[in-house]
Amino acid sequence: MMRLITLALSTALLAACASHTPTPAKAKGVAQFAGDARLGEEVNKVCFASTIDGFHDATDDTVVLSKGRDDYLIETFGGCFNLDQAQRLGVDSTTGCLGKGDHIITSDSISGHSDTGFGVQRCTIKAMYKWDAKAEAPAEAEESQ
Repeated sequence: MMRLITLALSTALLAACASHTPTPAKAKGVAQFAGDARLGEEVNKVCFASTIDGFHDATDDTVVLSKGRDDYLIETFGGCFNLDQAQRLGVDSTTGCLGKGDHIITSDSISGHSDTGFGVQRCTIKAMYKWDAKAEAPAEAEESQ
């Protein structure tokens, strides 16, 4: 009987340990695109700040801005809570070009009224990279092999 109790407790302890095994941290910022063929070289400024056509592929700390055929991956500092849910996006730059330290302004509502509590946020730009939207994304590359 004692062996059965010991076995049951051992199994329970092992199960508890297994359920609390930490999962690897998800990469943040530009690090999540390591090895991605779409990611290009870092740039110091993007000079179409006042005429952005759109944005896409937003995460909680990156977004791709588009103007015509040019795309740039913009990385923000942490704390930009609604970037991955943004419905509207604008930029605030000190010059006609967007650079490090300038801001992306996000809203998670098209109408301006937000139910999430985040509303409009200013996200500070950490870095900017050329982005080749026509290059194969990692998931597409794995599927074609």
